[in-house]
Amino acid sequence: MKNSLLPLLLFPLSSISNAGFEPIEDENLSNITGQSGVTIESDFHATIGSLEYKDQGIVAINEIEIGGANKVTYFGKDWGASSHSGNKLDGSLVTIDILPDGDLVIAGSVDPKMGGGIIDFGITTGAVELISADRLTSSRLIDSINLSGIITKFRTKVDAQTSHFITEAEFGIDDLDIDFSGLNMKVENVLIAAPSYFESLEDWGAQGLALQDITVKASFDIFANDDGLMIESQSLVFDMQVGSISIGNQQVGSVMLDNVNISQSSTLIKGHL
Repeated sequence: MKNSLLPLLLFPLSSISNAGFEPIEDENLSNITGQSGVTIESDFHATIGSLEYKDQGIVAINEIEIGGANKVTYFGKDWGASSHSGNKLDGSLVTIDILPDGDLVIAGSVDPKMGGGIIDFGITTGAVELISADRLTSSRLIDSINLSGIITKFRTKVDAQTSHFITEAEFGIDDLDIDFSGLNMKVENVLIAAPSYFESLEDWGAQGLALQDITVKASFDIFANDDGLMIESQSLVFDMQVGSISIGNQQVGSVMLDNVNISQSSTLIKGHL
C-alpha cells in the first residue's frame, strides 16, 4: 500500500522532540481516549543502496527503489487521480484498531479525497548478485527488475488467541520486466489480473475494463508452528500473460495463462543446519 509502519515508528520520537510537556486538560484527555483506533495518511518513497542476505555465501540486491509507479495508465486505462502519484506511494488511508477480543486489525483503502479507485505502486532494482563468503568471487544473476501495479484495498488481522496473520488484498500487476543476465534471457511485459481479465478485455476493450477485471482477490493465513513459518493460500485465482521472452537476441514467444488457481496451497519456510 501507499503507507508503511515507518510513520508509526517515527511518531513517538517526533512527539518527544516537539512536545513542551504541557499537561493535558481532562476534557481533552477524554476526547483522545474516546477515539476508536487511528487512521494514517502518508506519502512514501524509499531507496536502498544494497540489501544482502547472508548464509554461507551472499545474495545482494542493489539499487532498490519503492514508491509510486509514475505512470498515467494501467492495463491500458486511466483510472483517475489516485493513480497519478508520480514516484510516491500516496492516496491511501490505513486504519488500525484493536477489537474487544484483543485482535489487531490493519485495513487500507483508497483515500476518497484523491478521486479514482486505485493506488499505484512501483518497485525497481538494479543487479542481483551471488557473492562468495570472502567476497572475492561474484556473479550477476539478474541485471534489473522493474515492477508496476495497482492495489485497491487490503486488510490484516492478527488473532490474539492463535497469533495467526490473516491477510486479504486486491491487487493487479500491470507490468513486470526481469533481465536475467546470468541466463542471457529477458522476460518482459508480464501482467497478472483477475480471472475475468482476458474475457472482459475481449468483450469490452481496455477502456471498458472494471476494477473487478484487473484486481486479483487474494487471501493468506500466515502462522508459525514447530516446523517453521507456514503460509497458506486461502484464495488466489488469476489470469497471467508474459508478453515477451527473449534468449540472446532472439524473441522466442509469449505465454498466456487463463484462470490459474492455486488456492488451498501451502508453503513452509524453515531454517537448516
